[in-house]
Amino acid sequence: MNLFTILKRFGGLIALLFVLLPVLVVPSEANGIPFWGFALDGYPITAGRLTALDEQTGLPAQVVVFFLQWPAPGETGPFPAESVEAIWSRGAFPCLTWEPMYYREGREIMVPAEAITGGQYDAYLHAFADSVRRWGRPLLIRFAHEMNLERYHWGTGQEGYGPGSPDLYRRMFRYVADLFRRDGAGNVRWVFCPNAESVPYHSYDPAAAWNSPEAYYPGDDAVDVLGMDGYNWGNTKTKSKDGWESRWQSFREIFAPLYGRLKRIAPGKPVLVFETASVAGGGDRTVWLREAMEAATAWDLRGICWFQAEKEVDWRLELWRDKKGIDVIRRKTSAAQTWNGKWAK
Repeated sequence: MNLFTILKRFGGLIALLFVLLPVLVVPSEANGIPFWGFALDGYPITAGRLTALDEQTGLPAQVVVFFLQWPAPGETGPFPAESVEAIWSRGAFPCLTWEPMYYREGREIMVPAEAITGGQYDAYLHAFADSVRRWGRPLLIRFAHEMNLERYHWGTGQEGYGPGSPDLYRRMFRYVADLFRRDGAGNVRWVFCPNAESVPYHSYDPAAAWNSPEAYYPGDDAVDVLGMDGYNWGNTKTKSKDGWESRWQSFREIFAPLYGRLKRIAPGKPVLVFETASVAGGGDRTVWLREAMEAATAWDLRGICWFQAEKEVDWRLELWRDKKGIDVIRRKTSAAQTWNGKWAK
C-alpha cells in the first residue's frame, strides 16, 4: 500500500497525518531524491487540467502549486475545495500560493497590513481555517510569496514599499499562521518563499540594504518550509524593451546565493523550489534540467516545481520538444516515488 492510499483511507485521523507529514517537511535521509512538481497559472485546478498536464509532459506531479487571491474588504472568499481535492486525488500534495490582494477595475489592490493584523479579515480567515481543518489532509500554504520584490509590495501600496516592509510582512505572516493554529488547522504547513533575487537590491541601490530575505523571516515557530523562486530568462529581456537585460543562467547560478542564506536562517528546515523554469531558446534546456537535478541532489532539496505556463514567455515543458530533459526528470521522479514508499511502512 503506498503513501497516498494510506492517507486517503485514514484522512480523518489527524494523528496519522502528523506521523506521515515528515514525507514533505523533514529533510530526507536519502540524498538526491527530490519531489517533482508543477506550478500552474489560473484558477481553479480541475481534474481535466491535471489530465492535460500529464499528457503534455508525461511527468506525474508530486506537488502542484496554484494561486488564489483574497476577497475585497467586506466580501467572502471560498476555500478552494475543488482544486485541493483534484490535486490530492491525483496523488500529489497541494500548495496554495495565497495572495493577500484583490482586483478592482482590473488593478491589483494589496490588502493593507493593518487590515489583516487589525482583525478586519478575521471572519474570512476563521472560515478558511475551519475549511482546511475539516478537509483534514496536508496542505502547504505559501503566504504572500516573493515578498522581496517591489512588484508585490505586500501590505502596502507600491509607494509604501520600503524599509518598513519587512516588519509589516513578519507581522502579517505571524498573525495569519497563529490564527490558523489556534483554530486547529494543524494540517497546514506554512511556507516562507522569497525570490532568488531581491528587487531593489543593495548591489545597485545602496539604500536598499533593508530588502533582504533575512529581514522578512517570520521566525522558526511560524515557518515550516523554506521556498525559493527563480527563472532563467535566457536572452528574452532587453534594456530597450524591458528596462533590463537578461542572460542565460544555470540553476545553480540562480539559486545558490539564496539557498545559502536560507540554510543560515533556518538550517534545520526543508527547502523546496516552488517556481522555476528555463526558456528553451538561447541555450540547451536539457543541460539546464540535468544540472538542476544535480544541484537538487547536492543540496538535498525536497522538491522542484516547474512553472508550466505560457506567460511573459513560453515556459512550458512539452514532450514533443523536451523529451531528453523530461527523461532526466523522470529518472529522478521514479527514484523519489520508490523512496517515499518506505514512509508508509
